Amino acid sequence: METLRINMSCGLIQQIRLVHAITESSYPVAIPASEEAKFAALRARFGIRFAEADTRSVDVTRFIRCLHAEPTTSIGRIERPVFFPRAIVEHCRSLWPARREHRFSFQGLVSGARRMSLQKWMAANLKGKTPRLSNAGSAASRLRNKLFRAAGLDPTKKRRIGDLLLWESSRGRRFPIKAWDEEYIEVLAASEFVLCPNGEHIWAYRFFESALCGAIPIVEQVCPAYAGFRFRSFEDPAGGLKWSREEAEHNYQVCVEKLTASRPALDAEIAHLLETAR
Repeated sequence: METLRINMSCGLIQQIRLVHAITESSYPVAIPASEEAKFAALRARFGIRFAEADTRSVDVTRFIRCLHAEPTTSIGRIERPVFFPRAIVEHCRSLWPARREHRFSFQGLVSGARRMSLQKWMAANLKGKTPRLSNAGSAASRLRNKLFRAAGLDPTKKRRIGDLLLWESSRGRRFPIKAWDEEYIEVLAASEFVLCPNGEHIWAYRFFESALCGAIPIVEQVCPAYAGFRFRSFEDPAGGLKWSREEAEHNYQVCVEKLTASRPALDAEIAHLLETAR
């Protein structure tokens, strides 16, 4: 069987997830040696493996598209907003607990407009408990984080504010943990609702990851990628929100339908691409 060669830099999670999904096809996959370290956490957790490229391998990079702003991710004619490999989808489902420990949670970088949105939500919903969030983009915060990391310490700030577990962290910006952070996923699976403020764009990976983990997303703005999912708005009073297993199961099934591709579908499309590439 021919080896697929993917010659691209995998700086986006979209690209990481797509490559992982392609490795679940029947075809061996080779990537540049410079990119393999980014998949270290996925190798450790899911056993993902890459083949050696040789003269018989076929470069399929030109058939791959990742548009971050949309979002759109595709290999050939199979297009998804964001691809998720089946291994991750099934693992997230296995983490659903009998009882969820956190009513609300947010984990991630807090800077700029996102900082203001979170503080506004806390002021409206946490009964006067509105701590001032640090600005992760400020020079002072960057220096603090650098000093903590140099000393071998974790620069993240995890705290509980009323019903909210708030974890201010830049972990998701650095490899190899950017590709897979088990602790982050476990917190999502232990949450009833997850705050999904806008990031660089309106859509957020956090929305889909929350849905996979059974948490109901609370969004700042709606975008086309969220169509079909059940979620809440930052404008909804938190006191009236109730987690629903039926809604969680609905969102999980939407994830399976909209964000994954079966092995037969991948194999058929890859066979078509190989014919096209010859």
